[in-house]
Amino acid sequence: MNKFLASIHFPGRPTVLAALLASLALPVCAAPADVVISQVYGGGGNSGAKYRYDFIEIFNRSGAAVSVGGWSVQYAAAGGDTWQLTKIPANVVLQPGQYYLIREASGSNLGAEDVPSDVQGAIPMGAASGKVALVSAQTALSGTQPASSALVDLVGFGSANAYEGRGAVKLLSNNESASRKNSGCEDSDSNIDDFIVGGVAPRNSASALKACGSTGPAAEPIIASCPATILRPHGELAAASLSAIDKDSRVTGAAIISGVAGIRLDEFAASGAVDSAATVKLVADASVAPGSHTVTVNFSNDGGQAQSCTVKVRAAASHTIPVIQGPGASSPHAGTDQTLEGVITAKVGSGYFIQDPAGDGDPSTSDGIFVFGSTSGAVGELVRVTGTVTEYGASGATNTYTELTDTVSRVLGAGPAVSAANITLPGSDLEAHEGMLVRFTNPLTVNQNKYVGARGELTLSSGRREIPTNRYRAGTPEALAMAADNAANAIVLDDGLFVTPPVIPYIGPDATVRTGDTVTGLEGVLDFGALGGGGTGFKLQPTVAPEFSRSNPRLPAPVLPAGIKVASANVLNFFTTFTNGQNVDGATGQGCTIGSNTRASNCRGADNMAEFVRQRDKIVKSLIALDADVVGLMEIQNNGDVAVNYLVGALNAALGGPVYAAVPKPEATGTDAIRVAMIYKPASLALVGAALSDDDTLNNRAPMAQTFRANNDAKFSVIVNHLKAKAGCPTSKDTEADRDRGDGQGCWNATRVLQAQRLAKVFIPRVVASANDPDVLVIGDMNAYGSEDPIAALLDAGLVNQLERFVRPHGMVYSYVFDGESGYLDHALSSASLGKQVAGAAEWHNNADEPEVIDYNVGGKPQDLYASNAYRASDHDPVVVSLDLTPPYVDVSASVRAVQSGLAVNYAASKYSGKVMFTNTSNVALSGPLHFVFSGLTPGVVLDGAHGTHKGSPYLSLPETTIAPGEKVTVDFSFTYGEKKKGIDYTPKLFTGSLNN
Repeated sequence: MNKFLASIHFPGRPTVLAALLASLALPVCAAPADVVISQVYGGGGNSGAKYRYDFIEIFNRSGAAVSVGGWSVQYAAAGGDTWQLTKIPANVVLQPGQYYLIREASGSNLGAEDVPSDVQGAIPMGAASGKVALVSAQTALSGTQPASSALVDLVGFGSANAYEGRGAVKLLSNNESASRKNSGCEDSDSNIDDFIVGGVAPRNSASALKACGSTGPAAEPIIASCPATILRPHGELAAASLSAIDKDSRVTGAAIISGVAGIRLDEFAASGAVDSAATVKLVADASVAPGSHTVTVNFSNDGGQAQSCTVKVRAAASHTIPVIQGPGASSPHAGTDQTLEGVITAKVGSGYFIQDPAGDGDPSTSDGIFVFGSTSGAVGELVRVTGTVTEYGASGATNTYTELTDTVSRVLGAGPAVSAANITLPGSDLEAHEGMLVRFTNPLTVNQNKYVGARGELTLSSGRREIPTNRYRAGTPEALAMAADNAANAIVLDDGLFVTPPVIPYIGPDATVRTGDTVTGLEGVLDFGALGGGGTGFKLQPTVAPEFSRSNPRLPAPVLPAGIKVASANVLNFFTTFTNGQNVDGATGQGCTIGSNTRASNCRGADNMAEFVRQRDKIVKSLIALDADVVGLMEIQNNGDVAVNYLVGALNAALGGPVYAAVPKPEATGTDAIRVAMIYKPASLALVGAALSDDDTLNNRAPMAQTFRANNDAKFSVIVNHLKAKAGCPTSKDTEADRDRGDGQGCWNATRVLQAQRLAKVFIPRVVASANDPDVLVIGDMNAYGSEDPIAALLDAGLVNQLERFVRPHGMVYSYVFDGESGYLDHALSSASLGKQVAGAAEWHNNADEPEVIDYNVGGKPQDLYASNAYRASDHDPVVVSLDLTPPYVDVSASVRAVQSGLAVNYAASKYSGKVMFTNTSNVALSGPLHFVFSGLTPGVVLDGAHGTHKGSPYLSLPETTIAPGEKVTVDFSFTYGEKKKGIDYTPKLFTGSLNN
């Protein structure tokens, strides 16, 4: 039985069973192993680590040679059951007291020291925790606690769930290894007792032998300290200092055992005493051939030991900047070390740009380059720089950017003037101008300001870029052409910092820079790199302060023709419960609900009361400015009518009276944390019936409908919607249809189409039937741009796009800015019957064009530019529609002559009877239905057989449907006056249309 079968730790077993297993193992565990794991290190190449590689060190603690050829070292994560292995070559024999080091994977800190390895593997080991095994075979172990008969030794460290004896070794770190005590000789079969955690000191087969049977201390190894690289500029000499020290011996020699011509050692000084350093200079002459050369230097001591280290000597070639840039997308000299000269044109946070003042006259090759990490020198000075030509490829980039890295530089003095190259956007090849000083000769327009606060960036284009699917159907040649044009028409104006700026740049005196503003004569250096929000692109680091023109000024709310105004307003997560668990009433421990889950982390919007007040005030000012009779709200908290009633209260308080009321919520409001809602002016409109909603599971934010009656008795219905968002792309197979198809419509498009189809085929007919009226206005955030599939489905069903009708003829239709392009997600679609009564429609660009950094949020801003106004109240612009509602009837009394007969009385029946003759005195026919209204009829008198009442007066519907000009129609009628005879008084009126309202 292998000794480790009984001594491995099995977590979670009952104490009695563990004790029994341990007692059974004692006789077997008493026998020590010949070869053990003597040191484990997993922090190689991590931040701050001295050594570049992880390693596993083994040691022959016996008094006889042991063959370990064909063995392996293996590693698994602390709780893992998958074992990776590195094979030990055949014919490897360890002498008594000999070490053997297996080097594993490296981290990203490539400047750290190498380790003196005997064999190289590639296992990435954990820096703090893990499991390492020595196995007398080359088959991978299995299980979290391996039980193979080939298992020779096991070391668990940190949080490992398998180890020898009573516990694992403590946690390691980037500069700490686990070393077996007594130079590897200690072996009590208990990791926690046999190992110590401390400084890393790798030993290999060339290290001094340690006889475990001896009573004297083990010989200490030579510790060599060598730079990883030496960079030699072209035509110059370069040198670096090397040293070595031995705690119990003097280092007495140093020699190059592997090198190239022109590289030598100079000025060797042996150790003056034990535990003192020997020093030497490694010199690379000017004659060393260009390229990367590996040099091995061997140190020896007076105890017969030796230790070596390797140094990479990088000897640079010399080319001009245009030659290094080359005509292609990447440098023909990428990966080589080069020495070049140029004038510093701009300094930024991570280095500076230099440019060849003469250039090569070839428009396909750039004359400039970025020098990463260099700081010496000032703008206008000529510098000589040596470094590695690197193709920088940021995450997600489709192309790379040529730059110099790992550099040394020297100022040569004042340089000649460098003139900016004139370019245009679009049209100029930006790749051919990367790193160069340029000047845009055409005006550029701000297309995105989302990251001006977080990164000091503005996206600029020639004119304003429209989202292709805002105008054209997805996948059409027109949409594809517009997408290509947009891609070639963008440059990001940066501020040269690459971090959050301490002062927000480019903000105007009114604390904003709006999308649509312009800048002329923009000049700077053309950069390339990561952009705010992800992705990469060309950026301009300005060398002349840009001056913006307010080409897109802040405007007041739009003025539309008189009528009933209906607005759609996304209020950007207006929550009366905050993310800190408090609410507007001061209660704590509160939460927001998604489905059946209620917790504070479900809340959106304001983090606390202070932020909420700022948010509320902006939204209130925006809604007051819109002055709509009905407002459909999106992104308001789904907490019954609490949030919407609070908003109504804040509105009325600001207006000084009860101007608005909330439409009571429908039965279903969806399962999301947000819902749609409606508010209205009772002075202008009356509710007809209760609000309706569609609670189908397709709609996690159920659409809401309400029918209204205007003061002229005209009815219409408003449906507020918030379709599935484009974000949060699905990954499961059952949502395959909703993945991003790359056609510009984003994720969840299939679901939005189904929602739109259900709205058209199920919910709108239900609303029309309930209202007994065909006039419907569909508003809200559809999360679909103007020509995308969901909108097409609604238009195909007969709805009319009022924004395309009224806004498109005067310019781009947009309510939202995304990724530097504009389009409208917020819609106003009417039924055909209501479309004839729409007097106007508009968007108010008080939100989408404003930078995010001026919103109500308090945290994460270098400056607080908040103002209590209607601008940046949300990220969506509101939409407003004016309805010139046609009343359901017309009083045509002025077009007729009414002749009343005298009234005859029947005392027995308590009735009066009479007749009225109407004569059409106009020159046009009066078309029905026609109704004779007894306006102001004496109270207590009943019109017999009345067909209905109109504003409290009874009426009779005429059987005639038309009265031609000059035609006479006589209507007979009778009244019942009750027990007591009354005088009869009324005014005859004639109406056309419907009085059933």
